[in-house]
Amino acid sequence: MDVIGGFSVLNLGLNLIPGALLWIIQAVVRRNMPKKPNGVYGYRTRRSMSSQQAWDYANRRSIDLMAMFSWPNIAAAVPCTLYLDLDSAQLILYTAMTVFCVLPLAVVERELARGLHERNDTI
Repeated sequence: MDVIGGFSVLNLGLNLIPGALLWIIQAVVRRNMPKKPNGVYGYRTRRSMSSQQAWDYANRRSIDLMAMFSWPNIAAAVPCTLYLDLDSAQLILYTAMTVFCVLPLAVVERELARGLHERNDTI
């Protein structure tokens, strides 16, 4: 099934999983956005659960960031498949996925601390 050197459709498919997983998670959460602060589902931090306005802002913003971060991870699958072996590509792509899951926490928490949720109801 090899086409060019180390490229194969199976390797590309495996390398697309981390970015696709991020995108699927954000799509599911966006479709079923939690309405009220709770301890089970949604963006749950002390700051985000402090008010309904903060809760709505944090959930909306974190999902938008996750959607935005999923595309570079999906796009990186092609060069990783072409130029790296499967183990190295998977390490890089899953590490990027982890960073792209944690980065929205830092961004949203900073924005909540600065009070952006009080100044701006729409993103």
